[in-house]
Amino acid sequence: MPSYLNIVYMKKIDTLIKILYNIYLLLKENPALITPLHPGMKDEQLTRQEVKDYLKISESTYKRKVKDGTLKPTKMPGGDRFYKSELLAAFEESHRRGRT
Repeated sequence: MPSYLNIVYMKKIDTLIKILYNIYLLLKENPALITPLHPGMKDEQLTRQEVKDYLKISESTYKRKVKDGTLKPTKMPGGDRFYKSELLAAFEESHRRGRT
């Protein structure tokens, strides 16, 4: 029969595995979290309005880009947030495809 300490340790290990799995899912959903930044660039978060101003797009264009997956917001309390590095990656991909 397992001892009390073994049961406690097994519960802690299970909790750790769940946490690691959630981190994996987060990184899988947001690969920009693990991609290196451009040299010298600070990865700041932008609000929805700041993104529209930065990209010079309208609300309807913003919604379309989120719906088609071109822009991938990070859902946070208080609204969507974007990392500037993700926006640059999206812009570079759009430019590569000739859609600027």
